[in-house]
Amino acid sequence: MPSLLSAKLIRKSYKVSNNPFKQRYLEILKGVSFTLNPGQTLAVVGESGSGKSTLARILVGAEKPDSGELLFEGNNILKDSSFSWYQNIRMIFQNPAASLNPRASIRQSLEEPLINARVGSSQTRKERIAEVLELVGLRPEYADRYPHTFSGGQRQRIAIARALMLNPKVIIADEPVSALDVSVQAQIINLLLDLQDQLDLAYVFISHDLGLVQHFSDKVLVMHNGEQKEYGRVGEVFSQPQSKYTIELLNASATYRRAIER
Repeated sequence: MPSLLSAKLIRKSYKVSNNPFKQRYLEILKGVSFTLNPGQTLAVVGESGSGKSTLARILVGAEKPDSGELLFEGNNILKDSSFSWYQNIRMIFQNPAASLNPRASIRQSLEEPLINARVGSSQTRKERIAEVLELVGLRPEYADRYPHTFSGGQRQRIAIARALMLNPKVIIADEPVSALDVSVQAQIINLLLDLQDQLDLAYVFISHDLGLVQHFSDKVLVMHNGEQKEYGRVGEVFSQPQSKYTIELLNASATYRRAIER
């Protein structure tokens, strides 16, 4: 039985010079591979510029890699444009304030993916919005309000609701709690864990917080300058790191935690 989602040697470069006589390219992803099954969380860690967000954009179809394979339930979704895989892989962004249209009501924001996918009637879409708002811990009547009337944590719950509207199987979460107050971060993480249990969701969880990764994830992919430094079970990678870069990340994380606990 194939994995739910798997990447095989994904590569991506960007042109950094328009000089026709000397074109230069910067390789952002240098052969990234992983597998993910239902109910699992894969953490992607590494410093800024390591290629994490580029990988996320490729996974949701916002960009195409230069080479490699991306398989969803065994289907090569980079070649089969007719396969509506985008409904099954949705994204939660880092900043909920920036990801929600301030001029659109919550109902309009949540209904948009259903309309784009031509799912349901006006009434069934209204019922789905109420159902998903309750699922993320918000009242259905909030649908007629606007983003500025909500706290940061509530806005991120709305963003999570939007990602759930099409019943996806995979959620790409790009630093989903880093823009929130510390007191709210645990609430959102617990919500994501509860949703994973209820819906058997798989997560690709992009984060700088190694402590959170150890708590939240099954597997970890360590990236540095576009290279895949390590990949495996969280406990194994963090207890017996094989690359110098992973050791440096773990040491830096431990030093930071000691400093804030003083």
